[in-house]
Amino acid sequence: MVKKGLGAKPITIKDLGEFAEQVILPAVETIVEGGVAPLREEMRAGFTEMRKGFVDINKSISVLGGDIAEIKENTKEQKHEERIRVLEQKVGVR
Repeated sequence: MVKKGLGAKPITIKDLGEFAEQVILPAVETIVEGGVAPLREEMRAGFTEMRKGFVDINKSISVLGGDIAEIKENTKEQKHEERIRVLEQKVGVR
């Protein structure tokens, strides 16, 4: 125990705990909330930008999916045309 003066009441762990609850913790909460609130707004803005980016990515994926389907279809057509050419050459049409 620490004495504060000749006639003062000694400071106990209980007193320190009460002081922490009544003074220190509210002050820390105020400081943290003051610092965190702007960060929350920045995070929300970042998430909004991310969502917009995801929309663009989804569109790009859809376009690529269409391109891939078109390429597959063209490949099939080329194979069929090549088969027809081979058959025509065998028969002597061309």
